[in-house]
Amino acid sequence: MKNVMKVPHTIVFEALIDLDKIPANLLPALIALDQKSIEEMCKGATLHAIGMSNVLPLANENNTWAEVTIAEGN
Repeated sequence: MKNVMKVPHTIVFEALIDLDKIPANLLPALIALDQKSIEEMCKGATLHAIGMSNVLPLANENNTWAEVTIAEGN
């Protein structure tokens, strides 16, 4: 591919953590985390879930003019 145009873009995900479903022994550690740590934890979990899913093959199926990849998690 010589003539390509790279178009980075961001998709915002939001995690809703149901504290009633967290095992009681993990709650104190979760609640003690600062916002940045919780965001990093959720971001990592989301990227892991996307990696395990069929999202990229589905996004690229029958798409001959562009290829979707996960370049980074921001």
